[in-house]
Amino acid sequence: MQEVAPWDVTYTGLRAQQPDYGHGGPLVVGVCRDGERRNLELDDDRVIDGEFEWGYEGSGPRRLALAILNDFLRRNIELTVSNAFLRDVVAHLPSEFELTGAEIAGWLSARDPSASGDARSGASG
Repeated sequence: MQEVAPWDVTYTGLRAQQPDYGHGGPLVVGVCRDGERRNLELDDDRVIDGEFEWGYEGSGPRRLALAILNDFLRRNIELTVSNAFLRDVVAHLPSEFELTGAEIAGWLSARDPSASGDARSGASG
């Protein structure tokens, strides 16, 4: 059985078309990892307010940045890292987006070459 690279994951954000609803409508952020699809969740009590959002800086995007990095790295990350990810990536995502694990690993690597090491451990080369 071939091992799937830990960064072989895609996060997809969809916004329903309902102009009366603030930034465009109810939001869904999905995760596709190892061929399985599920909704992204945040199990981290350091950020409890707001729903997932993106495309600007605020509590919803901050929550999404933390959820994506926690899920990607499979551990709770430092809030300073998720805040940087919010500013650099999540705040600039379009209305509907697809963010790959390779893109996240690239961002982590550019920020700190040793930072994405946890995500890559166990990958076969």
